[in-house]
Amino acid sequence: MSHPAKRKAKRRSSPLGRMLKGLYIVLFILSLIVVVSYAALNVFAPEPTVDSQVTIEPGWREDISAPSVGPADPDSSADPSPSPTPTPLVLTRREGVYTCLLLGVADQGGTDTIMLGVFDTRAKTASLISIPRDTVVYANGKYRKINSLYANGEEGVVKAVKSLLGIPVDYWVSVNLKAFESIVDQIGGVWFDVPVDMDYEDPYQDLSIHVKAGYQKLYGKDAVGVMRCRNCYASADIGRTATQRAFLTALAKQTITPSNVSKVTSLIDTFSRYVSTDMPLSDMVYFGTQAIGMDLDTALDTGSLEGEWISPYWQLDDEAVLEMVNGLGIYQEEVPASALDIVHP
Repeated sequence: MSHPAKRKAKRRSSPLGRMLKGLYIVLFILSLIVVVSYAALNVFAPEPTVDSQVTIEPGWREDISAPSVGPADPDSSADPSPSPTPTPLVLTRREGVYTCLLLGVADQGGTDTIMLGVFDTRAKTASLISIPRDTVVYANGKYRKINSLYANGEEGVVKAVKSLLGIPVDYWVSVNLKAFESIVDQIGGVWFDVPVDMDYEDPYQDLSIHVKAGYQKLYGKDAVGVMRCRNCYASADIGRTATQRAFLTALAKQTITPSNVSKVTSLIDTFSRYVSTDMPLSDMVYFGTQAIGMDLDTALDTGSLEGEWISPYWQLDDEAVLEMVNGLGIYQEEVPASALDIVHP
């Protein structure tokens, strides 16, 4: 009687083998998630594209232009030949560097706050530069304070800043100051070192500011008061802009924390109600992902356009502003003074 063929015994894997196999599967799944996430990010939130070069020509300022300097030379009529056309200035942008104009707007109209943000997505660094609201520009045939151009909407301020500093403005974000009040309350207040005692009343602007100097937790209404009070400083708007930059930095650091993850929905709702912008949602997502992990203590540089108060305007220091513009690293080349449109009445 023949015996049935012996079945081949199954080989049992060792505990170490099973563990390595499980680890391999986990790593494969994680790698797949990373690949899919990366692909989705590039499809739904790709890196924004901007013009690689900026051409600055005579007349590039559109309706923002400086007045002619002095009367014509009386002897110039002796030569009827036309003047040669100036050569346009072409500057090359650095890859991965983007700009955004931040405007803080009160209910009464006009912009209380004008800041230029520059984000280098390659180096993971950012700059936030205050533009004093009383900075003088020449527009529509007369000298004006730059904040007055908001009467023509955000684009009026955007054109002025482009002309003034010789830089591209990729996006603008207009924020009603009520947004700050709402966000500060939603995250449970912001710890901040108030630089001076603040006591100011202005019923017309609905301002009632009474905050003592010192490190303390600020809630919505007091936070907005600290952001808006310009009469609390001997240097008026210049002192206020320094406080605004410091407070925005503190707000950002204390908002982007794990404890506020559950408040994302309400924060988005606040953004939709009080913020208007020409930045596409996909670009917002891209910049948000690029900002993850940034240490704002070391990666964020803040400053203000230097100058002096010569009533009724803040008149810029040409050399200091040119140095600051070059320090922003927007262009590959050194920016010449001719690219800026700084005026002095």
